[in-house]
Amino acid sequence: MISAPALASLLSHIEAATGADRALDAAIEQALRGRAQDPPAYTASVDHCLDLAHELLPNWHWHIGRGARGIMPYASLSKGEVTVTADGVTVPLVLLAAIVMALRKEA
Repeated sequence: MISAPALASLLSHIEAATGADRALDAAIEQALRGRAQDPPAYTASVDHCLDLAHELLPNWHWHIGRGARGIMPYASLSKGEVTVTADGVTVPLVLLAAIVMALRKEA
């Protein structure tokens, strides 16, 4: 499993992103799945993010929505009493941030 400092670093890169980023996709694939060759387009695809969540966080439930003004997306992942929530600029990026936050809780 990935170390806490590595998860913190990955989270900071995800939170700094502003959209699709193939270099970040490769970093996510390397950090979370141990391979970086031909990574899925995580930063551009909700489906790839949900596949990653289901693989790495079985038994966690997800919710995606928009803030009170209906503009900025957020994602929540929960398991039992534990909930993590992330907001940001795109749905894939907030899902990725929430996945990393949940992995930090599991560590």
